[in-house]
Amino acid sequence: MTGKHITIVTGATGGIGREICRKLVSQGVECLMLACRNTTKTSRLADELRSEFPDSSTEILTGRLDLASLASVREFAASLAGNTVDALINNAGIMPGHITITEDGIETATQTNAVSPVLLTELLLPLMHEGSCVVMTVSVTRKMVRLRPDWIEHAASYHGFMRRFKTYGRSKLVLTHYALDLSKRVAERGIRVNCADPGVVDSGMISMGIPVIDRLADIFFRPIITPAASGAMAALSALTSPKSGMIFTHNGKCTTIPVSYLVDSLHSAVIKQLLP
Repeated sequence: MTGKHITIVTGATGGIGREICRKLVSQGVECLMLACRNTTKTSRLADELRSEFPDSSTEILTGRLDLASLASVREFAASLAGNTVDALINNAGIMPGHITITEDGIETATQTNAVSPVLLTELLLPLMHEGSCVVMTVSVTRKMVRLRPDWIEHAASYHGFMRRFKTYGRSKLVLTHYALDLSKRVAERGIRVNCADPGVVDSGMISMGIPVIDRLADIFFRPIITPAASGAMAALSALTSPKSGMIFTHNGKCTTIPVSYLVDSLHSAVIKQLLP
């Protein structure tokens, strides 16, 4: 596989990822890569997209990408050598209720949501060109937390009640800091970097694993939160906008990533921790 112009969506089989892919296929992007851990689900989604859009000119490819493994990230990036990356939508994200550590010694959500997306982006930058775009899916939970110098180590040891929300939020805050840094670093190459904040989306991620609470949430909360199709609009707006260094939301709003991030005393240190 060489010579293709590829749009990559990580976490494509999730609720938002699926809707992003549906829109991209309906628009006829040249080549869409569904990058996911579960190859069975990924192949099934590819078949569903081909069936739903039989007249689309989009070539749909699948690739195995396990963000809980840095080796998998490197293997996936290496498999794309000889191609051009038109867009990378870092959509995958998890918010587990229990602490688990990856084979790389990093708390799983921290690696999946921040460390691995940054590694993937850095590895694919040489394949990008003027007009390429990187989209980072972030979250409103980033506003619940602050940077801390030991954020990677802290995530692996923090057992408080709000752990899952703060660990998730901090990973997304770090990703937003990286997006701002990257947007300035690649501006002269004509590469755009934006964030997408889909809001609180109706997905399995909001389940707490506590039957009574989850049942009440299903009754009173899910009906009023953002459907996946609406949540996907944030990433699609971030992808198609000529702007860079912005945060797009599902309701069409966009704001500049806070420049105050640059004067945060931990900004540079966190970026250095992230870069391979």
